[in-house]
Amino acid sequence: MSTNKHQALHFFILTSIACLCTFVSGCSKSKNALVEAPATYQPSPVAPQIKMPNLVPPKLPEVQDAVHRVFKDAAVVDSSANPGFFTGDFNGDGSGDLAVVLKPAPNKIADMNEPYPAWLLRDPFSTERATLNVELGDVLLAIIHGYGDNDWRDSQATQTFLLKNVVGSNISVKTAQEFMKANSGKRLPRPQGDLIGQTLRGNNGYLYYASANYSWYDPKKFKSSKIDVGMVHGGR
Repeated sequence: MSTNKHQALHFFILTSIACLCTFVSGCSKSKNALVEAPATYQPSPVAPQIKMPNLVPPKLPEVQDAVHRVFKDAAVVDSSANPGFFTGDFNGDGSGDLAVVLKPAPNKIADMNEPYPAWLLRDPFSTERATLNVELGDVLLAIIHGYGDNDWRDSQATQTFLLKNVVGSNISVKTAQEFMKANSGKRLPRPQGDLIGQTLRGNNGYLYYASANYSWYDPKKFKSSKIDVGMVHGGR
């Protein structure tokens, strides 16, 4: 073989070896890069937080502050009532509400009957809202709905129902589950939150919130086409 052909063959072999090494090295780096690439971070889904009412028992000064926030000086806590105030999530929105027994303050009956009050005056036993008025000797139940993180203690908690003719005896707060268990097999309404059980007008019944209003449930007189099942706190 001539010298030129020998040199050409030698050059071809060296070039082929160099190309092969480069290819192998590239594959190796590509494989390592693929193996060593960090995994993409996938944050874990966060479960939605369900707000629960503040269950710290109310104190009289706090209750008086809440009453003054809504009624100013027109109404006062009825000191003769037992209990005079109690709490629960009565409208089922996850905020704690305050129920307090009130009476009109002396010489303030006109303020309780102002044309555009900061509360909703209702009588669960009457549909004549236009003629409703607060009378001097009335014993009233105000339910102040909770707002924000501080529930009924919040400075912006002013949505209030003022109810006539619903203060009885043996008052207690019942959850929807307790209500259903105690009245199993009976025709039931569908409350949105906790209920206020008591003896009123000689009958044992419950005050409850549904359809944006408070109503009275008497197991002996309640009229419903069927028994509602699966009753839960609608706002929770």
